[in-house]
Amino acid sequence: MLDRIVSDAEVSTFFLNTANWKVSEFVDELHNALKRYSGNPSIIPPRIVGRIPSGEAGYLYMPVIDDVYSGVKTLGFNQKSNLGFVGSITVLQPSTGLLKGVCEAKQITAIRTALVSCVGLSNQLSRFRNETTINCTVFGTGLQAFWHIFCCLRLFHEKSNVSKFNVSILYRSSAMNLSCFDDMLTSENIDVSFDQISLRDKVKLGLAIDKSQVIFSCVPSTEPHLNYDLLANSSCEVLHTFISLIGSYKPFMHECDTKLVRAYKEQKVPILVDSKEHTLLEAGELIDAKIEEEGLIEIGKLCENSLESITLNENGRTVSLCKIVGLAIMDLCIAKKFMDGL
Repeated sequence: MLDRIVSDAEVSTFFLNTANWKVSEFVDELHNALKRYSGNPSIIPPRIVGRIPSGEAGYLYMPVIDDVYSGVKTLGFNQKSNLGFVGSITVLQPSTGLLKGVCEAKQITAIRTALVSCVGLSNQLSRFRNETTINCTVFGTGLQAFWHIFCCLRLFHEKSNVSKFNVSILYRSSAMNLSCFDDMLTSENIDVSFDQISLRDKVKLGLAIDKSQVIFSCVPSTEPHLNYDLLANSSCEVLHTFISLIGSYKPFMHECDTKLVRAYKEQKVPILVDSKEHTLLEAGELIDAKIEEEGLIEIGKLCENSLESITLNENGRTVSLCKIVGLAIMDLCIAKKFMDGL
């Protein structure tokens, strides 16, 4: 459909009501898009960053030029507007340049990040084959956190025998509004419990990390809230944990401590990333730990069951780590697939 403008509300409604198998399709599509990027990083040219002459608002233009996914994501930011980053994703037909459609960017940005985390998580599902209960801890209460919980539940419900989910949500100032989960929980008959915990409550935070097989960090932070010792001093019998860090995206930001990242370097276990080039420029956790390219594996190079993990000497717990800073091809991929279904 040409010249279609898709609103954030339309995107949200679609994913809230989509079937589990359809979510898995989007996960696979994203993996394929990242394979294309890893095979030819030049399909993502350098972004353009600038401000309007008055200096009031700043813009980012992020192009993708590929045989399958072509277009541009734009984001604008005006601190006085209180709107955060707002923008759009323009999808073009690669062979002609004709306009396929335009999507508002806010919901797709959050959803595609959650789905990319689920590419790594999907690779780990065999680690949980004997589990009937999954404990998931999520740092944050915004759109990114919501969609990470949502997509994780969908993935496990579709591809595993897990029947019970316990979700711990760690918040800074106010708890998450859980009403958006109501329809999914009713229609899918999923057994889910939620526990909302203040980040200031270090005891409950530690207990949540202690028992979690899945951890998503969706909070921009200059001080790490997840550290090696929280994982290593675990007293429960969690055998394996998958961690995805997506909240921080600048060199001065840190979601986990240097000790945890260095453990991967010391054990010669690669950290999963969306882009070696971009994470080594933007991810403070990797920069401070002096991680180099050989210490990383891109999602686009990930094969079935190939994601390795470190072993914590203190308790034998194994941990796989993923760091995502975001690429425009992710947005183009999801927007294109969404429009293809219209």
